[in-house]
Amino acid sequence: MDRTNKVINAFLCICASAAIGAGGMYLYCGRNKKIPSDYKLAEECRKILDDGGVKLPEDTDTQEALVKGYLSAYNDKYTYYTREDNTESYLSSINGMPTPLTSGFQVGIGENGDFVVTEVTACSTADQQGLKTGDVILSVDGVSVAEAGIKKAAYEIQNVEGSVMSLELLRDGEPLHLDFVRANDPKNKSENIEIMPVGDVCYIRISFLDNYSAALLNGKLNNAEKYNKIVFDLRNSPGGLMEGAVQCADFFIDGGVVRKHENNGDTSDIATSDDSGDIKVPMCVLVNENTASAAEIFAALLKQYGDDVKLVGMNTFGKGIYQYDETLSNGGVLHYTAGYYTVGDWECYQGTGIAPDIEVPMDSSLIGTDDDVQLKKCLDLLG
Repeated sequence: MDRTNKVINAFLCICASAAIGAGGMYLYCGRNKKIPSDYKLAEECRKILDDGGVKLPEDTDTQEALVKGYLSAYNDKYTYYTREDNTESYLSSINGMPTPLTSGFQVGIGENGDFVVTEVTACSTADQQGLKTGDVILSVDGVSVAEAGIKKAAYEIQNVEGSVMSLELLRDGEPLHLDFVRANDPKNKSENIEIMPVGDVCYIRISFLDNYSAALLNGKLNNAEKYNKIVFDLRNSPGGLMEGAVQCADFFIDGGVVRKHENNGDTSDIATSDDSGDIKVPMCVLVNENTASAAEIFAALLKQYGDDVKLVGMNTFGKGIYQYDETLSNGGVLHYTAGYYTVGDWECYQGTGIAPDIEVPMDSSLIGTDDDVQLKKCLDLLG
């Protein structure tokens, strides 16, 4: 059986290799009624296997197998094809949109596959209007979840501030109607920024998972301005939105530039402003092997454009590329790398990461404990 599987896998790989060349010859073949030689080789392999009694499993989708084999030739773990249900991923995107974020609620899939309210922020608009965690959403603005599906109903959640969303809910087994007025207030959303004093230093833990990171940070900086030293903790931050990282860095630096390099050759820049009101104090940025993506952009901006900034910890993850999703004709999704970022005059750090100024090895499980030697090193540097 193992030998048979190896032969089958080899055949699929050969077919995938053939597809690479065959794709570019498709129109030519259609006009000239000729089969490219590399396709003939794949067909030859198929015939040999068939004649030898080696059959693909009946449920094999050869088209998808060929696509996956073809994409593997790009040797990029971020470029892949999937037919898996991406509803949860879709809901994650919806949760990052203004209505749920700034009204103070989140949605998801319940244990029974229901469309449910998974989180309601205390004292938020959602809380004040009576939405409860665990509410099953039956319909949104007349769009039935049972008839249209979760994705379609979730899409209807989005609309302008002040508009009324008609919700049919199921709470504790009882039906409930709620006319929900959409809000747009960043303070309602779940926190992704923490600011607190550590001695005479302002400690800021920050992530960039949505479009409101800068608004939240701005609202909290009044408490930070009385401090003349800042520690930014980006350890274990998976990143998020590049724009959010730039907007947050804008409070502390002037003239920072992130360049977006499309694979098609196009480039575009996003820059911080030249604002004399920026906070200019000694800063230390904590990074580790799990600091990635937008968090790396933030660290790179502060290091290059900030005054007296030190990076402390371990070499960062090294994700300087970005991806797009495209839905294909069969409903599958192609997730692919569309380009890369550069920050200032640094080369792209994809695959190599950003080296700290001062390396301090430490297990990430010690973050926030009395044995957090990386934080202690920052505090020592800032005096």
